[in-house]
Amino acid sequence: MFDLKGNVAVVTGGGGGLGRQFALALAKAGAKVALLARRQAKLDAVKEEIEALGGEALAISTDVTEVKTIIAARDKILEQWGRVDILVNNAGGGVNVPIEELSEEDWAANRALDFDGVFYCMKYFGQVMLKQGYGRIINIASILGKGGLKEMPIIAYTSAKGGVVNMTRHAAAEWATKGITVNAICPGFFASEANSEEAMEIMADMIKTRTPMERPGKEGELDSTVVYLAAPESSYVTGVILPVDGGWTCI
Repeated sequence: MFDLKGNVAVVTGGGGGLGRQFALALAKAGAKVALLARRQAKLDAVKEEIEALGGEALAISTDVTEVKTIIAARDKILEQWGRVDILVNNAGGGVNVPIEELSEEDWAANRALDFDGVFYCMKYFGQVMLKQGYGRIINIASILGKGGLKEMPIIAYTSAKGGVVNMTRHAAAEWATKGITVNAICPGFFASEANSEEAMEIMADMIKTRTPMERPGKEGELDSTVVYLAAPESSYVTGVILPVDGGWTCI
C-alpha cells in the first residue's frame, strides 16, 4: 500500500457512506484527514474512528453548495495543518423524479450539490495546491456520468455527474504542468447512505443483470483506488476517468 504520511487530505461528504470509507482508507495510509459535510454528529463519529486507528482528523461542518463555508473550512485546515495535498470531492446526492415532473428547484439544488460543489471545492482547495506546486484531486463521479439509466428517473444526477467527468478532464489538462493531477472515480452501485439497503434490494435484479460480476460493490473495494490516485507515485496519471463497477461499463 502507498504511504501518505505527511499528506493532508480533504474528503467532502465525509460523514458516512463512501466518504467515510475514503476517509478511513486515506487515514490508514497515513494521511491526516479533514472531514467535510453538513451533519456535525456524523463527522464526529468518523473522526473518532480515525483517531481510534491512531490517525489525525478534523471534523468541519461544511455545505459545499455555499462557497463561504468551503473557504472557511479551507482556512481552518490551513490554520491547523498548513497545507492541503489531497482533495476527494465526494459530496453528492440525487432526486428520483421523471424529466417531465422535475421542478426547477430540484434541478438547481441537484446541480448545486453534484456539480457546482465539486467545482468550487476544486477551485478553492486548488488555489492552495497551486501555491504548493503539488496536489492530488479525485472527483467522485459515477458510472451514470458515462451514460443514462432507463430504470431510474435521475436525470439531474446523471447530468451533473457527466459534467464532473468532463470537468475532471479539463482541469487535468489545465493544471497538468502545475504539479496537480485531477482524476475521477466512477463507482458502480455500492450500498451507502444514498443507496440504502432497501434501495439496493429493489435494484438487486437490475444490478445482477447489467453487471458482469452479478453483484454490487462491497465495502473496501474502492479503498486501493482512492489511495493510489492520492499517492505521490501516481504523478503521471491525470485526466483518467476510472470505473470501479464490476464490469458495468465494459458491456
